[in-house]
Amino acid sequence: MQLKVKLFAMLREQLGETVTLNLGDKATAEAVKPALIERFPAAKPILETARLAINQDFVANEAMTLAPGDEVALIPPVSGG
Repeated sequence: MQLKVKLFAMLREQLGETVTLNLGDKATAEAVKPALIERFPAAKPILETARLAINQDFVANEAMTLAPGDEVALIPPVSGG
């Protein structure tokens, strides 16, 4: 299954607005971050702490199965000051 992952904040600056991933047909949400880390190892610290959202809802259960056409997004933590 091919998914487009939307990136925000620092991830967007480093990797671009979207990244396309090719995952297995029964991929789960927990497969997204490791696939991105494998492809972009320099971004690992940010990817590990980013929140994953599927169809505009933060994922509480990363074991949920992804479906073709799901909107996947990664949002890094926000710092204020």
